[in-house]
Amino acid sequence: MCILMLPLKLIKEILFSDRFYSMKIREFDDPYYVEGNDYDDTIINDDPFADAFGTPDMYRPDPKKRRYSEEELGKMSVKECGVERLKCSKDKNALGLRDIFTYNFKKYGISASPLSLLAISYLYGKTDADDELMALLRMNSHILFDVDEDVQELSKFFLSIGMKFPYLNNAELNKLEALYNDTRYCILIDDLLYDKDLLPRKIKGITREEFERRNDTFPDRLLDDVFQAFVRNSNQYEDDEDTIWQIYDRRNNCVISKPYKEKGAGEIIADGTIDAFIFFNLIEGKYEKDYLDFFVQKVKDLRYKSYDMELSEFRGLQDIWIDFKHLMAFAKMKTNDENRLLEIKRLIALAFLLKCNSKDK
Repeated sequence: MCILMLPLKLIKEILFSDRFYSMKIREFDDPYYVEGNDYDDTIINDDPFADAFGTPDMYRPDPKKRRYSEEELGKMSVKECGVERLKCSKDKNALGLRDIFTYNFKKYGISASPLSLLAISYLYGKTDADDELMALLRMNSHILFDVDEDVQELSKFFLSIGMKFPYLNNAELNKLEALYNDTRYCILIDDLLYDKDLLPRKIKGITREEFERRNDTFPDRLLDDVFQAFVRNSNQYEDDEDTIWQIYDRRNNCVISKPYKEKGAGEIIADGTIDAFIFFNLIEGKYEKDYLDFFVQKVKDLRYKSYDMELSEFRGLQDIWIDFKHLMAFAKMKTNDENRLLEIKRLIALAFLLKCNSKDK
């Protein structure tokens, strides 16, 4: 029964009784300040006014839409922060994403990742907080000194589509889709566009899932291409953003040529730096023991000759890196058989590819 339908005398008794103020009306009015989850909404849910104004659970904060303080983010590792970022995307939590990218922007600046500027531009626009974005940029203007002109233009675009989302025109949709298929921006856009189904038309891009896949098939032709990429890159004397590098494209499992400034996610420069532990495993699996001992000894002598360590102990060490040229020089010391040398070339390339496709890459 609605309280207004009771006799006036009884209404006064209820309103001024201690029992009335002990009811959990405050949870309905001020849901963000409720302590604990011990709710008792029976009285309110049964009230006819709930049909018009909603029940308390409609006004409580969604536990998936959590926020993050700078102190909390400061205690997270880069990996943990990345996990929270992905969780926010899956939960369609724009404010949580905004907190994370704002923290990264303030802590690491543009030089570490220009993507953070694009992300906060979009997220502040989407959450109707463009004034807060302007204030944030003014307070951190020193970060923006070295921002490239193209990044500035992209940040304006991201702010614009954030403010208009999902009502984008055809030109904006085309540009967004082009960026979504660019390996430099695709993962960021995939995280931000968790509700892309609301757009006027369907757009497709390179998704995060595509980059999480790993390859386990490496034909001889690919191995030869990778080794040749090592050689070409080792002869490259220029090293700036416009330099063309031979790059292993993990998503398509092939070698491509690309300027450094256009290199994106899942694209690794084939620099010929080999994980010795992986290479030793491949040699051990293919040849007799004297081959393994020979390569282990040579690698040890090259950099760790002064270390008093048994070969068996050194062979088990990880995170020891060796240039492909040294391994080929050692191979030529061991044999002059052209077929055997070709096999070792391919093992060197395979060691590189196995590392690129490991879960820690």
